[in-house]
Amino acid sequence: MMLMGIDSSVPQASIALLKDGEILDQAEVGTNGTASNQVLFLIDKVLTSSGVNLQNLDGFCLTTGPGSFTGLRVGASILKGLLLATSKPFVKIDTLEALALKAVPTSNKICAILDARKKEVYTASFCGNGDILERLTPDRAITPIQLCQEIKEPTVFVGTGLDSYSSLLTTQLGGNFIPTQSKCADTLAACAARLAQNCFENKKITNLDELTIKYVRKSEAELKLKEKEFSKRGI
Repeated sequence: MMLMGIDSSVPQASIALLKDGEILDQAEVGTNGTASNQVLFLIDKVLTSSGVNLQNLDGFCLTTGPGSFTGLRVGASILKGLLLATSKPFVKIDTLEALALKAVPTSNKICAILDARKKEVYTASFCGNGDILERLTPDRAITPIQLCQEIKEPTVFVGTGLDSYSSLLTTQLGGNFIPTQSKCADTLAACAARLAQNCFENKKITNLDELTIKYVRKSEAELKLKEKEFSKRGI
């Protein structure tokens, strides 16, 4: 089985090709240019370097959030184009679940954490066993302090949220905070592809209407619209 993994839910978007459990090639977005242009460039790059044609693929997988609202829309738009061009099936993979896979193997609980802005983090907790993850909590957007109040045991943290909140987590959690020491070379797209391979036959989708995004919280535009409505009502 050969799958293409696509992730644009985090700033360092990535593309990966997975064949029978082995990564054929993977690439990440650089720092210049727009995400949409770079993701398309990376798709072409990994296909060319691997000698693979889109029609050779058995399907695609996409990380569908939570994450950057703009990035998630970019990924969904690109995948729709690929699906229309190839008529291949796809699998939706939770971003935080793919992120948690970077921390395995570990005997500790895993906490995937992304900076959600507005002084919040996107987070979910898992137990890991090889490429199989058991979800312990739903995806949420909460404050780092709220997250710390829930951690009662040594927990491995993984994700870009550590760039902003590792000092706070260290102070609040002490020995219960374990930053990931994994040497995992897989991009987030590669982790998503590994998860998709395990569930492809049971969860593959062919209906484009089922390509939905998991935002977790409302967008800035939706929040401002709601504020205006409340203001008009005098609430």
